Formats: sequence, C-alpha cells, structure tokens
Amino acid sequence: MKENPYISKKSMIIILTTAAIFAVFCIFFYMNRKSGNTVVITQDGKVTGTYSINADRTIPIKDDSGHTTNTVVIEDGKVYMKSADCPDQICVKQGKKSKDGESITCLPNKVVVDVKGKEQSDIDTLIR
Repeated sequence: MKENPYISKKSMIIILTTAAIFAVFCIFFYMNRKSGNTVVITQDGKVTGTYSINADRTIPIKDDSGHTTNTVVIEDGKVYMKSADCPDQICVKQGKKSKDGESITCLPNKVVVDVKGKEQSDIDTLIR
C-alpha cells in the first residue's frame, strides 16, 4: 500500500486526537452551563423589560408607531421568538433558549432577548 505523500499516519493520529479532545471540551462546557432565571429584552439599545423565565407569558414588542414587530414567548422555563415582521425570520428560527448567556437577536427590528443567570460570572470583564 502506498503512503499518502501529504499526510502521514502519525499526523493523522495527532489531528484526530486533537479534534477528539476539543469535542470533549466543548461538550463539557455546554453541559455545565447554568440555567437562566431572567429574560432581558432590549430594543434599539434600551432595556424594555425584564421578566422571570419561570412565569409563562407572551410579550409583544412594538416600534415607535405602536405596530407590533416581534412577539416573544416565555413558556416552560424557555424563551423564544414566536413571530417577527422581518423578511428573513432568522430570530424565529433560533429556537428556544434557557441557559445563562444565550440570546435571540432580530437585527432588522433591533431587538435582543438575553437569558441571564442569578449568579455573577467569575470572569472579570474589565481590562486595563
């Protein structure tokens, strides 16, 4: 059997081992994320509401003229974008979120839905 001149057997083992370690790290990181307890809705850079993720409700997001642009639903400890009047519907397709740090973004309507946890992060974001 002729060896591949581009990738040796040793190199392939190193690549696969590195990929496996990375996959295990990603799974471990995702599984250890804490559930959020608060939903913060921001529109055009301003917080428009803060809600408990444990209380089921439907929240209409309106523009300056009073037209409903998005509908956010909190249900069964998860939040999702039920509807939006934007053409691409990417925010609706993002699915249900419940973990701390997850978010749903509707760029055309400038709406961001963030899930926040009750504990402060151990990471200091101040850089000097």
